[in-house]
Amino acid sequence: MIVFFRCDGNMNIGSGHIMRCLSIADSTDAQEDECWFLTCDNVFENIIHTHGHKTLILNTDYKKLNSDLEVTKKLVEKYKPSAFFVDSYYVTDFYLSSLYSTCSIAGVKLVYLDDILSFPYSCDVLINYNIYGSDKEREYKELYSGNKNRKVPHLLLGTGYAPLRKEFQNLPERIVRRDAANILVSTGGADSMHMGLALVQAVINGGEIFRTYQFDFIIGPMNGDLEKIKLLASKVPNITLYHNVTFMSALMQKCDVAVSASGSTLYELCATQTPTITYILADNQILGAEGFERQGILKNIGDVRVKGCENLAEELIRSAVGLSCEYEERNRIAVLQRSIVDGMGGKRIMEVLSCL
Repeated sequence: MIVFFRCDGNMNIGSGHIMRCLSIADSTDAQEDECWFLTCDNVFENIIHTHGHKTLILNTDYKKLNSDLEVTKKLVEKYKPSAFFVDSYYVTDFYLSSLYSTCSIAGVKLVYLDDILSFPYSCDVLINYNIYGSDKEREYKELYSGNKNRKVPHLLLGTGYAPLRKEFQNLPERIVRRDAANILVSTGGADSMHMGLALVQAVINGGEIFRTYQFDFIIGPMNGDLEKIKLLASKVPNITLYHNVTFMSALMQKCDVAVSASGSTLYELCATQTPTITYILADNQILGAEGFERQGILKNIGDVRVKGCENLAEELIRSAVGLSCEYEERNRIAVLQRSIVDGMGGKRIMEVLSCL
């Protein structure tokens, strides 16, 4: 059985689309299934191959999916995959409706991963695994209500469908330490807003008050500030940099508190029950950050585009240090996190598809 994934990742859009599709692909039967990633370029080709999956490089513009539509449809007609996952904010109504028509004729289930409820998507299965996803069923149905020719797809909504890598599945309950001294900082795969650099500087500027804490910085594979960050971090003994991390869950479990951009990493931090301070980099992260805060799971400090890198970075580090001093609050948060994410979302998605 062949499964297609159409997704992209680069310095502008980060790695989130690729990584969540990899999590779903890793949930397929390795003995019977072949997962093929259709991407506009080869930026993530090595990582995809490392996971044991194949790539088809389209050599197109990631912002113009319509430009590779005809090639993509021919691939569907030729290989007839059992399912085709599409994960991109640049899909158009024309792209999905045309691809859906081709998939339907070929007997292929078309699946779309959504965050933003833009239009009535033409697909068989619609996934929104975000913290706010389960509250959006009515809104999704309203999107389709004005179009008699477009049926409501099978809706998979809420964190139960959050696709996480196997290392985040069936993790033990966190033992919350009273004396918290380790703070994890993650700024995403690309960090186009230069928050990693600003956060390292904020730790240094904090002086002696932060010297008693160990800060573990995860630097994404496409971070353009890596050399500058290395130079700054070398000046202080309590900052450790991690680049191209292969076993993220262990690093998260080691730390007491985390600072992370809003996005797919938040669900990994919930799976490891790591109390987290979050912030917003882009419009598509707003609903998630607000949803987590509304449920009392994470604290959202704000939008970098409003507060600016330096001000936001200082506030994030201060908030993380403050949370580290609140044992009862960290314990409460860890219990909530454990209740919403178990890491089995990818398996549930494939189980649903097998029944359709």
